[in-house]
Amino acid sequence: MSLLDQVVKQLASIELKDDDIAEYIAGIVEDASMEEEEKRDVITEFLSEATDKDTTNFVSAILNDWKKAQEEREKEADERKAKLIADAKVREEERRLKAEKEQEENRQLRNAQKELSKEQKEAREKLMQQYGYVTEGGDDEDGESRKVDELASLSPKDRRKNKHASAAPSIGQSKRRFGEREGTEKT
Repeated sequence: MSLLDQVVKQLASIELKDDDIAEYIAGIVEDASMEEEEKRDVITEFLSEATDKDTTNFVSAILNDWKKAQEEREKEADERKAKLIADAKVREEERRLKAEKEQEENRQLRNAQKELSKEQKEAREKLMQQYGYVTEGGDDEDGESRKVDELASLSPKDRRKNKHASAAPSIGQSKRRFGEREGTEKT
């Protein structure tokens, strides 16, 4: 029920049935620039000239109903605001979880890309065998079994001088074979 309808109904209780009076009183009640006591005084003075009946209860009822309606509107506005904030927090949490999930998927994808497939491992192993690298207990291309200890037994000086080249190529040779230049590292 609108304020104007309430004022019309209350005016009927004191036997005033004038729409202009109802609109005037509703305008005063809705005026936010006036304090409640000032509204009460203005309405009481106005009605005292329009009727001889007691208007104290009428004015109190209209102002109390208006005050309750305002409080309900404020409460509803606060509830809407709280709901919007809660919804925003839920959406933010969903975005955060989605971002974390995407980061995890990207990390797993990067790790998967770093790992070699079975075919890639076999091709790498063939290249390593072809260019003289020895894998643990692997056979070279002549079918002779080489041991890892053979490389470990070479001193760093022997490796630099390319001694026992059949056992291990020099660092420079292996880098050139894999397309790297000496003094630079491939990352």
